[in-house]
Amino acid sequence: MANYLRRVLQRGAARETETASSITTGVSNTNDSKTLDTTSTEQQTSTPVDGSADHGDDKRIGADDNASADSPAHGTLNEKKDDTTIVVDSTDRQNSTVASTDEKNATTTSEDPDDESKYVTGTPLILLVIGLLLATFVVALDNTIIATAIPRITTIFDSLNDVGWYGSSYLLTTTSLQPSFGKIYTYFNVKWTYLIALLIFELGSILCAAATSSTMLIVGRAVAGAGAAALFSGAMTIIGYSVPLRKRALYIASLSSMFGIASVVGPILGGAFTDKLSWRWCFWINLPFGAVSIAVVFFFFTDPPRDHADMTFKEKLKQIDLLGAFFLICAIVCLLLALQWGGTVYPWSDSRVYGCFIGFGLLLAIFIGWQFKLQDRATMPPRILGKQRTVAAVAVFSAFLAMALYTHIYFLPFYFQAVKGTSAEGSGIRCIPYLVSIVFSSIVVGATITLIGPYNPPMLIGCATFVVGCGMLYTLNPGSSAGVWIGYQILAGVGAGACVQIPFIAVQVVLNEKDMPIGNAIAIFFNTLGGAISVSIAQNIFSNTLAQQLPVLAPTVDPRMVIAAGATHIEDVVPEGSVGAVRLAYNLAVTRAFIMPIAVAGLGFLAALAFEWKSVKGKKLAMGGAA
Repeated sequence: MANYLRRVLQRGAARETETASSITTGVSNTNDSKTLDTTSTEQQTSTPVDGSADHGDDKRIGADDNASADSPAHGTLNEKKDDTTIVVDSTDRQNSTVASTDEKNATTTSEDPDDESKYVTGTPLILLVIGLLLATFVVALDNTIIATAIPRITTIFDSLNDVGWYGSSYLLTTTSLQPSFGKIYTYFNVKWTYLIALLIFELGSILCAAATSSTMLIVGRAVAGAGAAALFSGAMTIIGYSVPLRKRALYIASLSSMFGIASVVGPILGGAFTDKLSWRWCFWINLPFGAVSIAVVFFFFTDPPRDHADMTFKEKLKQIDLLGAFFLICAIVCLLLALQWGGTVYPWSDSRVYGCFIGFGLLLAIFIGWQFKLQDRATMPPRILGKQRTVAAVAVFSAFLAMALYTHIYFLPFYFQAVKGTSAEGSGIRCIPYLVSIVFSSIVVGATITLIGPYNPPMLIGCATFVVGCGMLYTLNPGSSAGVWIGYQILAGVGAGACVQIPFIAVQVVLNEKDMPIGNAIAIFFNTLGGAISVSIAQNIFSNTLAQQLPVLAPTVDPRMVIAAGATHIEDVVPEGSVGAVRLAYNLAVTRAFIMPIAVAGLGFLAALAFEWKSVKGKKLAMGGAA
């Protein structure tokens, strides 16, 4: 008997399980139905010490309540004939469960329904969501509101060469810092991280509104972008802690729809402020919205309990990958410089252009290697991005979707202004069909997912619809009727709206609550990066095509004068007989730029096929994780 126990304990130690703390024996009488019932019941709830079922010489390891009731607490052994049962302390089972859970850290921990009693409800939830929507709206608004104000700004500051940086400085800090904020949300207080980021965004807006030089405006845009980097992922994280998973899709859709609304409202507001008030109001408008958001988050959101509450500030800071963030920022700077310079400021063969591309490649390789070295401490942990299939698919899908959307958002106004001859404000109004369809589709799909559970069918249908819509927008021409350009925008908008919120839903379904902020930040990072890259690529296609087509279609017109005049002043610098040819050249430039959305939307559909087939119903994310 002693040899048998020794073998059992050795197998347990080999498997790194704790030695059983309570061993008792009892007599199993096959003629005693009561003892049989008791042993059967205990066997259903016991775990073999060695965790194995394939050792034929091992006796059944179970428990006998009758024997254990009269046995000492520890280490007592009684033998009766050849039937032996051993009680294994529940600590072993708990340790085994914890180890198993840790190995599956990047996946949803349970299929049990959420305990909805711990979430915010009623008026506090409504006010909290309104505050998050307002903050998300002004962040999205800053992407586009400046577009129609830039001509006036360049006139005031005499800064035509700085035009590209007014947009890029904002996107640069936003894109580069988003993954780092995912880690910050993981280890630091969610509430205060969000509020501090919102204050940084407001400070940047004040610097922009009060700018006395082009340099001050660029710095203000960079500061605002640094704060904006944390706000959308923070809003997603707050929603994750405030709303049950089965209801979360609708709220995520509402947050995502703010980008669709801002993409069209932004140019309209920017034009109206510039013409009737001052371009500075493009930034002053952020202050009241931000103040409301700060108030409601402060009063109505309670930071959830975290596993890292006992860590010191220094220990938490060590978990943030500051060096990785530095490599990432430098890599993105090189990429954006190359895309902005190539083919426009400098030839693609210029050493400054390909040097930036080489620098981007080297810095990206260093960043990736550093991420594998740090593992869970990395900005983008390989465990999440490299080994979780859905998260990797989310990253690719988000980038491609953003590339298509941003190209349409920035260049549809060119179609209406330069080809159709409308004003800047009028072009924004004509883009409203895109806005309405994105918002409507996003909300409907969010509600549908809440009801049916799986998010894959709406995503695949939406992707297919978006590809068709992108193809239709490519066919626009100077003679396209209102019914045509409205219908094509609705088709593309419905498809895009069905997809835009799904990456964030998928991240929250497949990741546990500890990793959710990092997953959100990864999705937003690739979304913003895709947008920044696409605008630069589309701008190159547009500019090069326009420069090529103007001499062919309007040989008597000076291309430099047309380009310098901008899209809204063609008739001021072009003879009446050549206006139609110039508009046709602009149409070709716009539609050539629209080829890219067709390609990337198709690639996005392929990425959508890689998403795991999951449902928002019947899922429970373990609370108390660090976030």
